[in-house]
Amino acid sequence: METIPFGQDAAHYHLLPEVAVSRKTIALLCLLSPTALAHSQTTPSQPALPAVANAAAQLAVSGTVADPSGAIIPGAEVDLTNANGATIAKTTTDASGSFSIRAPQAGSYSVIVTLTGFQPATKAVTLGASAAAAAPLAFTLSVAEAVQQVTVNAGSQVDLTASDTNGNTSVMSARDMKDLPIFDNDYVTAMGAFLDGGASGTSGSGLLVDGMEANRALVSPSAVQEVRINEDPYSAQYFWPGRGQIDIITKQAADAYHGEFNFTYRDSAMNAQQDFSSSKPFEQRQMYEGSLTGPVAHSKSTMFLFSLNRNVEDLTSVVNATVAPTAANPEGTYDVNVPAPTTDTEFSIKIGHQFTDSHSASVMYSFQNAYATNVGVGNQTLPEAGYNTQTREDDLTIHDNYIVSSSMLNEASLALERSYDPVKDVQEGPMLVVSGNYTGGSAQADQLNTEYNLRANEMMTWTVGPHTLKFGVNVPHFGRRVRDDETNEDGTYTFSPTYAADGSVEATSIENQQAGIPSGFSMANGQTRFVYHQQEVGAFVQDQIKLKPWFSVTPGLRYDWQTFPGDTNNFSPRVSFAWVWDQKHEMVLRGGAGIYYDRSGSGPILDLARYQDAKRRLMELSSNQETLCYPITNCVDTATLPVSYVELENGIRTPYDTEYGLTLERKVGEKGVVSVGGRISRWTGLYRSIDENAPLGPDYTTRPDASISQLRQIQSEGKQIGSALDINYRGRFNKRFTGFAWYTLAHSGNNTDGISWFPENQRDPEAEWGPSSWEQRNKFGVYGAINPQHLLNLGVGVFANSGKPWSILTGTDAYGTDLFNARPDGVARNSEIGPDYADVDLRWGYDFKLQPKETDKSPTLGFSVSSFDVLNHPNGSYVDTTEGSTDFGQVTSAYAPRRTQLAMRFQF
Repeated sequence: METIPFGQDAAHYHLLPEVAVSRKTIALLCLLSPTALAHSQTTPSQPALPAVANAAAQLAVSGTVADPSGAIIPGAEVDLTNANGATIAKTTTDASGSFSIRAPQAGSYSVIVTLTGFQPATKAVTLGASAAAAAPLAFTLSVAEAVQQVTVNAGSQVDLTASDTNGNTSVMSARDMKDLPIFDNDYVTAMGAFLDGGASGTSGSGLLVDGMEANRALVSPSAVQEVRINEDPYSAQYFWPGRGQIDIITKQAADAYHGEFNFTYRDSAMNAQQDFSSSKPFEQRQMYEGSLTGPVAHSKSTMFLFSLNRNVEDLTSVVNATVAPTAANPEGTYDVNVPAPTTDTEFSIKIGHQFTDSHSASVMYSFQNAYATNVGVGNQTLPEAGYNTQTREDDLTIHDNYIVSSSMLNEASLALERSYDPVKDVQEGPMLVVSGNYTGGSAQADQLNTEYNLRANEMMTWTVGPHTLKFGVNVPHFGRRVRDDETNEDGTYTFSPTYAADGSVEATSIENQQAGIPSGFSMANGQTRFVYHQQEVGAFVQDQIKLKPWFSVTPGLRYDWQTFPGDTNNFSPRVSFAWVWDQKHEMVLRGGAGIYYDRSGSGPILDLARYQDAKRRLMELSSNQETLCYPITNCVDTATLPVSYVELENGIRTPYDTEYGLTLERKVGEKGVVSVGGRISRWTGLYRSIDENAPLGPDYTTRPDASISQLRQIQSEGKQIGSALDINYRGRFNKRFTGFAWYTLAHSGNNTDGISWFPENQRDPEAEWGPSSWEQRNKFGVYGAINPQHLLNLGVGVFANSGKPWSILTGTDAYGTDLFNARPDGVARNSEIGPDYADVDLRWGYDFKLQPKETDKSPTLGFSVSSFDVLNHPNGSYVDTTEGSTDFGQVTSAYAPRRTQLAMRFQF
């Protein structure tokens, strides 16, 4: 969390002096504040300013900023300085070129407006001398005769030693979302490229919306102010490491009506040809998105923010498989384009009220209803093995902010969620997995998932002397889940190649499928409805101590508990420091270390509910134990088959990650920061699964306990070690370029792929050490805007990553476990590297002012065109890993080719 001292970017908050306020808090308080307020900045050499006067309007000044032609200027910096020339408050002009800023006390001030490429403008103003508010100011900036660098001394505005002013943060602002090539306006996926796969854990990466954990972004893209990654990597406030979570900050509501509407359109007629498809797949996307904000019934203390997002997408999945040959198709080539349409409707409404200068609250309702057809189809999965989904989610979120005193702020949040997620097979019947060739028959995925969940956050910020103390409690999950489970009731057959002693293929997977000779079979029946609960609770305390003006240290301690596995000793000490090495060039050395515990998610809780006592009867057979046939009822009485169980290892505990690193950052250009750093990550006790009843060697035909099938034991015995060198840039280099970029040179090795993963040989799990499956040795990404807001502008996105590892598989069940993860003798896990990825995206757009003479009220109409993978570089997405397949080692599917996106924006 970034803490903003008084006097910096605080023009929209009713707060008292000496309170350190986070940007997340600002996003909440801004929603409620009808006027602009400033904060005083307290430093060791500067006494605290007096409390905010009750006659707040007398201390505010507002105005507009325009260029010589009368065009409004958004993003201009507005500083309020006192008689000594010290900046005591600061803001920027909004999308309409307007600003509002407040003095901490009555007096004479100067309002200074600056923007690169223009000459600064200054106006004097006296505030608080009368009962009336100051008259609005109108600034017209003159174009600079020569390009000059206009730099505000960030040292006087930002505490460089603060733990959350981290220079290697990746930030995408609302302005960036307009200027950059963001595919389908999906900024979450776009920013996901800057996450670290090793920091996500079992349940995946984290997503925060205004400081509260969420399943999805709760507002439309136009209602988002900023998206951040790695803001404070060693903070005890957060569960995840910095590169393991995305933090979304929504826009504030306004005291005047403002709105934005975006229409985005794509069509396959503008796309390049898709790889592995004989004909161009049809594709069309229409996205309607917008937001509206303003006062409720002209109230000065109650405001609203409404957002809407409606996506209609006609997609096509490309199937590239090999099926049984026929007279008409002797090669067995199966190359078809399968329609896979989706629709998604989302909206949110937030109402905020300012009760007093020190107390505000908001309530927001968010809704999503999405449908997807033929999910899972593509590559080697045939249309018959697809399934259809619905996602319905309702969220009610309440925020409350209370300034307890001039040095203490309390933030509280409560969210209620309900989700309804049915999954239905495209067609019923058994699933057929023909190794290395195709998956058909049926998806066998019928289920209904329902969840009722409560989330809660409570945090106090207390500033006293050199200390900024934060402590709080958060409850990410206090949920009741229901699974109506009809998966795999018709069974799954696996057909493998047959190898001769010399390793040659005697019979292919397809030949064995034609002959009705499966290598494995599984089936589930019995109880179908399961009710289970998921609880997660965390608490933290953290103190940022400014020992010297140039040095601070931030120790913290976090505690987490969760339903699974239920251990109670999960304390996470964390610490970071910042040393301003060179104040002039804003060169800062940062370092830190911390422990981060894993989250299992709900998956293992459900597995224990279903299989710990075999309430859901899961039967798994291997041809090593007995001869199998298709259909299975011709040779086996499934009612008498032994069932599988799930248990926990004795002494199982929550895995944890120990991270530590150093980073050196330096200001470059006008307002850019470049950082270089290294980090080490060591995971201890990672989850994995072991079949404790696996057949014994050397022939692997007999299970030790013949009365049961698989006995899956969930263990915390895995390990992972990783290291990385990071080079990061963000900010405005000059008037022609602004953006952010990240390059990582990394290596990571482990011996597990997660909680549901089994080793090849159940008796030798330690032999699985190899590169982590998510590892990418080289990872580079950049988003930048060239000449932003100019007619000749260009948004650029460039991404280049090394391939991920993959394992060579025989496609057989050599160990008789029905797992089909055997590798050739002597071949290590993840010994091969998949295809690299390279992508260049470009965007051009321009906004036209509809009423040029109305400098502060003119609506704008914008048009843009974006192209993704401009060079049409072929990027493979999947490699056939089955050694006995005709396509073994070859890329069989690819990411989308070059696509073009048109967009229109109306803003007022």
